[in-house]
Amino acid sequence: MEAVAARTWYHTIELPGGIVTPGHFDTRTACARIPFPASLAGKRCLDVGTSDGFWAFEMERRGAREVIALDIDDPLEYDWPEPAPAPGTGVLANQELGVNSNFALAHKALGSQVQRIATRVYDVVPDELGTFDFVFMGSLMLHLRDPVLALSRVRGLVGGEFLSNENISLSTTLTHPRIAAGSLHADGYPRWWTPNLMAFRRMLRAAGFVILSAGRPYFMPFGPGQSRPNWALQGITIGRIAFNLLLLPRGAPCAWALCRAE
Repeated sequence: MEAVAARTWYHTIELPGGIVTPGHFDTRTACARIPFPASLAGKRCLDVGTSDGFWAFEMERRGAREVIALDIDDPLEYDWPEPAPAPGTGVLANQELGVNSNFALAHKALGSQVQRIATRVYDVVPDELGTFDFVFMGSLMLHLRDPVLALSRVRGLVGGEFLSNENISLSTTLTHPRIAAGSLHADGYPRWWTPNLMAFRRMLRAAGFVILSAGRPYFMPFGPGQSRPNWALQGITIGRIAFNLLLLPRGAPCAWALCRAE
């Protein structure tokens, strides 16, 4: 499908006709590494920060009775560090204004009934959305100025189980295994905190979740959409060398935790 090839994808999604979106991450592989329920038959489910929609469509594929997918339509509402980009500057997190067209394309191709709602995670309330049997939030906390506040808002929507799958700092996990630590970015792009494993779990508890089970760090493989190194253009720095040689062949360090609301 030319429309698929012409776009930049975050998720790797299998579409009818043997078409696979060239995602930045191979989310299909990640799905097998975390305790994503094999069956969601009859359950009401929520995907927080849906992006291209892989996890929402996977919930639907696994039999969910209803799936709600949350994301932001206006990228200027992302948690930009100051000074935030001004309207009309062309600085857009999803490269477009309005509904993520990747989501819309996959939604149509799959004949999906997933309902997408535009809202900031800080603004979600059970009075408007209700509660859900299963809630998933993946790779969103690092884009949030206040991830604990966001988690506490999401907790109000959890009537069953909550599965968090997030990027973590492997270096501070190794160097500070018993201390909640991490790194702060906030360098002109809506990317904020990368916690180590202990900080990731501490944030969940601080937001009022009880951790039922948690996994060790694993690598979420990069998909075909991840750019490969061009040393001549990138230049040689310690950070780029570490990424290209150590992480690029393996993927992004992540961790998961299955929780319930306290």
